Amino acid sequence: MQTDYFDQLREQVEREVMACIGCNDCMLACPLPEKRFVTIAELNAGVLAETIKAPNVAEFVQACTQCQQCIPVCPADLHRADMVLWNKMKVENAAPNQVMPLQIGETVTQSQWTLDSLSTYLTQIPLFNKVESLHLRRMLLSSTVRQLTSDEILCREGQYHERLYIVLEGQIEQSVKDSSGKDARILVMAPGSFHGELAVLGNQEESYTLTAIRSSIVLELTKATVHRLKKESTPFRNTMDELYRRRALWTYARQSPLLSALPESVVENLLRQSYLQVLRSGEILYREGESQSNLYIARTGFLKVTRRVGDSELVIQYFREGDVFGASSVLFKQAHTTSVSANTRAEVIVIPGEAVEELLSANPTLRRDLIKEAKRNEELIQSQSSQRLAKPQAALTSTMGMTTTMSIGIEGLLDQGIIQGHELLVINTAICTNCNNCVDSCERRHGHSRLERRGLQMGNLLFPTACRHCEDPVCLLCSVNGIVRTPDGEISIVNDNCIGCGACAERCPYGNIQMHDRDKKARSVFSGMFSLLDMLKQNKEEEKDKKTYQRLAVKCNLCAGHNDYACVSGCPVGAAMRVNPVEQFRRTDLHIGLEVKKNS
Repeated sequence: MQTDYFDQLREQVEREVMACIGCNDCMLACPLPEKRFVTIAELNAGVLAETIKAPNVAEFVQACTQCQQCIPVCPADLHRADMVLWNKMKVENAAPNQVMPLQIGETVTQSQWTLDSLSTYLTQIPLFNKVESLHLRRMLLSSTVRQLTSDEILCREGQYHERLYIVLEGQIEQSVKDSSGKDARILVMAPGSFHGELAVLGNQEESYTLTAIRSSIVLELTKATVHRLKKESTPFRNTMDELYRRRALWTYARQSPLLSALPESVVENLLRQSYLQVLRSGEILYREGESQSNLYIARTGFLKVTRRVGDSELVIQYFREGDVFGASSVLFKQAHTTSVSANTRAEVIVIPGEAVEELLSANPTLRRDLIKEAKRNEELIQSQSSQRLAKPQAALTSTMGMTTTMSIGIEGLLDQGIIQGHELLVINTAICTNCNNCVDSCERRHGHSRLERRGLQMGNLLFPTACRHCEDPVCLLCSVNGIVRTPDGEISIVNDNCIGCGACAERCPYGNIQMHDRDKKARSVFSGMFSLLDMLKQNKEEEKDKKTYQRLAVKCNLCAGHNDYACVSGCPVGAAMRVNPVEQFRRTDLHIGLEVKKNS
């Protein structure tokens, strides 16, 4: 029998609170200014109490963002964040029934919903089937009720929003651009309908544009809110995971060259028997020698194909979105001759061999195409197995005007996470004069330099420590929206929301987010010398500083608001360039055109 999340959490925190030694290291690491008004003793007492009555404790636990900065500093290896979360849920459970705020554009007013009435209504929606009302009540404390006017656009196809939307009132049109560029209506979302699970769970751009047909009201859930509810409610987690798999399959079916060429009824039958497998980076899909008889289609991410050669492992090739593989095991009934693992987070559509055989028996042409592809792939494996792949390196091949062309090994780019980047800063060290103007220009524009002239070196190419704006950013799960992805895909710090916890900097695997002290007003040597009024004013400013967050996350934002990149424009010899390697990906090598993206 599966242990309930809350029972498991209660057992853990009640056990750990008895092991606390009261050293206060966790509170010293906490970035919240509210920590000054609460003690370890009060937090520990709250864990064992039925309710949280002390206002200072309630204020602190409600301000907690679960940034986890308190955990690594604990000498007793305890999870203070879980103890605070347990107290926080007690405060949320006791929150009084209140009118839900309604956001209309930039204006906030009162809605017709209360906390209790809306949580009760949501239990009737299929998305929240079997989810307890108390879970939904807590969820609503971090959600937004939004009113849309007629023809107002909620989100656009191809942009990033990463929100789950539930229609409460009105009608929302779901549309896509057709081949002529016109909006084609897919369906009309009525009250109870929802949209956004692909964007929230898969870090993907929106597949549709949502437009209000008439005045409508939607409930908007952030990514952090959705993930928290998935953790707390097993029924919601199961529903979301199943919906994601099903909708991911159908969304991809209309884009796949293999499936879109088949009759709709055939695709429906095939997808009913298929499933979506989500792989973490490094997770193995199948091993060499296994006899799984499935056909695979890479939906997102990159997968590495390897084969054992003696005592070493040879990288044969990489699969990416749209690649079909595994046909040999289905067509020739043979064991896999290679191993396939996820090089990044990846999603793979798995079609059982029986379903494939049924499809091929009715489509001889498709069978011939698959046999041809399978034989070609086997020939590639055999030819590569006779020699080790050369180590990844970069070689300068030509330079013309503003474009420098490089040839770089895929293996190095993928293994170092470079190909997952969206906007990369690259420095050609063959012509770089080490003047440091790129760093200085960045500092002059932003106050702090957002790049360091160090990082991965591949041949003549240096990939400095500047934000890569990844396609699957792991830094984004911020409960206060201190770091967000804008609709155009840029990863940006929201200064007003950032609490300076440093969680995003720790999550970034490339070290491209730095923490800096927030700028304070410089105090003049003569301040306070001329009047008592000046002294009182200075004291008020200092007291205000004590109530604010001390640190701020800093990273490259692609010089948002400017028509050029400071680092690129500041380079006197054209050695610094911005590139998008994903757009330039090729089958055997990554052939990049390093072009300046903005005019200086």
